[in-house]
Amino acid sequence: MQDARQPRLTATGPLLHGGGELHIVGSDDVISIADPDGALYRLVVLADGSRSTSELCSALRTEYPQLDEQYVVHAVSELSSAGLLEDCAPRRRRFGGQ
Repeated sequence: MQDARQPRLTATGPLLHGGGELHIVGSDDVISIADPDGALYRLVVLADGSRSTSELCSALRTEYPQLDEQYVVHAVSELSSAGLLEDCAPRRRRFGGQ
């Protein structure tokens, strides 16, 4: 699966954060991920399809200055692989049947 360039959460249920874990409620299950400092929770909240991965990194750094872009890239990749993020980047149109 290709990583999301402008990621958006696919789950429509609530996000729950507590006890050092992020719980993503889906239609059939709940996925729990370790999140001791809340950075992953904030990343998922910011992942609304309007920001690129580097824009997510910039937004996260205001609250979590210790995070580097590699953390965000890795988190987006892992969440995408798990089917929790989808790509909302506009697709390029092909003209002339090409």
